[in-house]
Amino acid sequence: MTVAGLPLLVATACALIVYVGTTVQASLGIGLGMLSSPVLALADTDFIPVAIIISVIPLSSSVAWSERKHVDRSGAALLLIGRIPGVVIAVLVVARFGDTALGLMVSGSVIAAVVVSAVGRKFVAGRATLLVAGGASGFMATATGVGGPPVALTYQHDTPETMRSTISTFFAVGALMSLVGLVLAGEVSQRSLELTAVLIPSVLLGIMTAKRVKQRLNADLVRPVILALCLLSATALLVRSLA
Repeated sequence: MTVAGLPLLVATACALIVYVGTTVQASLGIGLGMLSSPVLALADTDFIPVAIIISVIPLSSSVAWSERKHVDRSGAALLLIGRIPGVVIAVLVVARFGDTALGLMVSGSVIAAVVVSAVGRKFVAGRATLLVAGGASGFMATATGVGGPPVALTYQHDTPETMRSTISTFFAVGALMSLVGLVLAGEVSQRSLELTAVLIPSVLLGIMTAKRVKQRLNADLVRPVILALCLLSATALLVRSLA
């Protein structure tokens, strides 16, 4: 039995990893792209980047709306301005390179994100920093589905509510920008939409789960586990891409 051309077991594993990633991101601010992209790329490169980008829209919109009073509006605006050139460059890259290069970009982005996240350096959310973070995130998210680390590092010094709400606002609008760019470039295929449909139920379930467990999750305990899983899956994808 197959689902969207995938063996049932593989489709189930993809749905499960997206459910976990959605729950983590809705609770802590990031997690879906870093955790899911390498696994999805291992299963079928047609998942990347369209399925992740579309999945981010309902997830981020839900979090942004529920915590809208905490949004750093000026910061989100600067991030979105910075995202524009990042999206344009990423669309050109995605249109030019094949599956092997995409696998290398996804694995490289996740490994780099894990290293930077583990270091935990804090940045001041000034104008220049926000523009650069928006551009870097826009490029990474549009090309590989992994766009959280640059903006998460920028907002590490803020409250969890401000971090979650601002990043989610940026992702909700930014994902639409990325999707429009990919549509115009002809990179959104019927196959990628079929694979997206496999993930959407997991996203919706993850959003509902996060509402129940958000206050119970200990970020200090969850974070190293998520980073370890991200590193493991990214390394597996890297090895396969280089084989």
